[in-house]
Amino acid sequence: MKALKVMHWMGLVLLITGVATYLFTDMSQVVSGMVTVSTLIGLGAVMMSPFPVVLFIQWARRQE
Repeated sequence: MKALKVMHWMGLVLLITGVATYLFTDMSQVVSGMVTVSTLIGLGAVMMSPFPVVLFIQWARRQE
């Protein structure tokens, strides 16, 4: 569970970094910048996603 929390926070940081890079720099105007921004946002979203699912499964099991 602790590893999922760490991955969730690391993913959130990557996501925020990608969005900030997209909004506040001109880096996304060139192809290498597009790849960097999309990689940051994509990896951040993928790393964040398992934690809420595990929390929901744990909550559902406690309801039985």
